[in-house]
Amino acid sequence: MLKLFSVNSLIEFACLIFALIFLIRDKSIFWRITLAYIFIVVFTETFARYIGKVYHSNLIVYNIFTFVELTYITFAFYCFLKDFLDIKKIIIPVYLILLSIYIVFSINNNMILVYNAITISVMSVVFVIYGLMYFFLLLKDEKYIDLKFHPAFWWVGGAIIFYFGGTLANFFDDIIQQKFLGKFIPRYIIYTTLNLFLYGFWSYSFICRARQRKICR
Repeated sequence: MLKLFSVNSLIEFACLIFALIFLIRDKSIFWRITLAYIFIVVFTETFARYIGKVYHSNLIVYNIFTFVELTYITFAFYCFLKDFLDIKKIIIPVYLILLSIYIVFSINNNMILVYNAITISVMSVVFVIYGLMYFFLLLKDEKYIDLKFHPAFWWVGGAIIFYFGGTLANFFDDIIQQKFLGKFIPRYIIYTTLNLFLYGFWSYSFICRARQRKICR
């Protein structure tokens, strides 16, 4: 029987449970889309693992998912940054540029055999910049915000750790794939840790969102 679950997929599944518990009744478009996105993440991870076991390559699954990830994360930063400035003038052109990179790469390369690392790398840098921009604007804001229970703060925090760490890992990719630690290569350990931070922070942001929703009733 195929093992369809890895440590990463279990982390993502745990995040989905938190999303179902704390976001299922949320009427906000963003948080509803977030719930759908986490479901897609879990499905993609499980399906990619199955495809990889059966056909020995699951790159096409992750390449298709990259478009979903690009669109969702961009939309999320739009939702968070629009409270501070007219971010639409920046975020839409940047999204179209990233989408163009994705499309051009997909057309010029075999999506079954070649991983779209270029789009992943560029969009990761962009997302880190968005995240730092959000924190800067949040610190400048004169309104009092209890960061311990602010959902956007924890969502963005998880995203920054994940994409900044992923950018560094991609930069040193040759090194972290050559040195082995037991049966796991450093790359696997690094990305599992980054996933734990991302979905751990996001899960807590769902709790904060439920608390925020309850207070605002």
